[in-house]
Amino acid sequence: MDTPHSSVRAFAAVASGYWTAPGYRLVAWGLTGGMVLLGVVNVGIALWLNIWNRDFFNALDKKDTAQLMQLLWVLAAIVASAGLAVAIQLHVKRRLQINWRSWLSHVTVRRWLNSGRQYQLGMLAEEVDNPDGRIAEDIRVSTELAVEFAQSILQCVLQLFTFLSVLWILSGTMPIRIGGLEFDLPGYMVWCAVAYALIGSLLTYALGRGLIHAGNVRQSREADFRSGLTRSREHAEGIALMRGEDDERERLRGSLFDLRAAWNVQTRGQGNLSLLTSSLAYLAPIVPLIVALPRYLGGEIALGGLMQTAQAFSSVQWALSWLIDNFPRFADWRASTDRVVHLHVALTDLEEDAEAPDDARIVVHPAGESDLLIMRELGVARPDGEMLVAEAEVTIQRPERVLIRGQSGSGKSTIMRAVAGVWPWGRGAIHLPTGAITFMPQKPYFPLGTLRDVMLYPTAPEGISDEALKDMLHKVGLDHLRDRLDETERWDHILSGGEQQRVAFARVLVHKPDWIFMDEATSALDEAGQENVMKLLIEELPETSVVSIGHRPGLELFHTRELTLVPGTEGTKLRAQAGTRSLGDLYRKMAAASRSTPTTPGFWANVRANLLGR
Repeated sequence: MDTPHSSVRAFAAVASGYWTAPGYRLVAWGLTGGMVLLGVVNVGIALWLNIWNRDFFNALDKKDTAQLMQLLWVLAAIVASAGLAVAIQLHVKRRLQINWRSWLSHVTVRRWLNSGRQYQLGMLAEEVDNPDGRIAEDIRVSTELAVEFAQSILQCVLQLFTFLSVLWILSGTMPIRIGGLEFDLPGYMVWCAVAYALIGSLLTYALGRGLIHAGNVRQSREADFRSGLTRSREHAEGIALMRGEDDERERLRGSLFDLRAAWNVQTRGQGNLSLLTSSLAYLAPIVPLIVALPRYLGGEIALGGLMQTAQAFSSVQWALSWLIDNFPRFADWRASTDRVVHLHVALTDLEEDAEAPDDARIVVHPAGESDLLIMRELGVARPDGEMLVAEAEVTIQRPERVLIRGQSGSGKSTIMRAVAGVWPWGRGAIHLPTGAITFMPQKPYFPLGTLRDVMLYPTAPEGISDEALKDMLHKVGLDHLRDRLDETERWDHILSGGEQQRVAFARVLVHKPDWIFMDEATSALDEAGQENVMKLLIEELPETSVVSIGHRPGLELFHTRELTLVPGTEGTKLRAQAGTRSLGDLYRKMAAASRSTPTTPGFWANVRANLLGR
């Protein structure tokens, strides 16, 4: 990513929409106004305490017991007011933090889970790693610390102007003699406070500026380690069956070693910075007394004035030393904002790719009035520009059943992704047909929930009954699941690969799409299971076109046409087989293949009527 994007201004461009978003802005401005008002109240209470401090020590110096007792009641009122104001401010601040985080997370997820962006970002993993971690963790850190910093900076500004005025009045003038030059310096304690804080801030920045990069690297390594652990959990069965525990442990050990190295770099930076900040922390209560001591010893201020001056000096110093006190947290915040900004910049790049000129991307035209799927001069490339499929001129009509074959890595599956509109890299055009299109990847996706939720995903067809769902499970050979429709399980974990693919076919039969694209959708089934589900497609969905991507033997029996990806100098080329099969040929080959396989009574009569009737 470019450096200009890694800035506070870039984060503001990404996240400030919370204050203008419909449904959010009224509450956002109300909470923001509440924060400002409470900041003013807190500074007022601090000024009240400063004046009380003067009166208390003056009364103490005079040994005025009556005034001391009265001032203790005033102190009780100050403490109660401060506690109430701080508690209310905490609630307002946390409400603002969670609302802002919720809005930014919602917008980011909406951009991420849209038009295949979540898949396309996986192709850019080197640039935008762990988008889930950026959404879950970096957005949290960015918004929470931004509100805290805004609150503390507002408090600093209000406190600075308030106590600079107090300190200026209490300072009086200091006679300065430099060589033969003599002059009176008004408000000398103000200049001492400014110089003290300025020197400390400059030294802090010089020692701690590398912490921003170190924090960014550390958070990336943290996300990599979490990702490795998640991957080991999700693929626990495969690791166990292949006895891959040693290899996985070594991978996690390497990831943890990288995390430790990043941690050590950050620790060294924080250690160097702590040498300065700890020294300044020890000096903080002493320096104001030393600066105000000349006026006290000269009899210009009483003991109460000395303590009031010291407290005012400390307040000014605290306001001017914001960077010293917050630099480590600011470094963590900048690292998180950079990662959030980079994610949105990558999403913007993908959106701009989708809107690029027609000759710089694959153009997917929405469905018109034609029943034809048309690919014109289709070239499919990798994100880096390397061509996978250099030439594809294909027209498929309903209810054709087309099989696409080719060597591994030739671009078969990428053609399906291009038709789905999630692969923009390449050139040419795809004209979609009318009707609903369903895509069946090799590993079907199952949402969390009941088996009914899985079968009705993504949207439930109207009028579908439980009996229909059970019937579909029976037809695909999953009778043992018929009575488990209302059970909530991790179905993608407890079902075998073959069972998952059977459920995917049952889901397709429930939704009855007009077009089906299958990418190795029968790879986990045995020959009998493959034959059964392919027969079901023909019997249950005779008007549906099927485009299959695969190389398993026997698939050609269920398709009327084959297309093959032939290697070329600039990518593979999609070529038709020498001849095409008629529907009658398909019927005869399927009949021959099924003689040794039990079939549902009446199946072939229905198939023949449907096929030969067209």
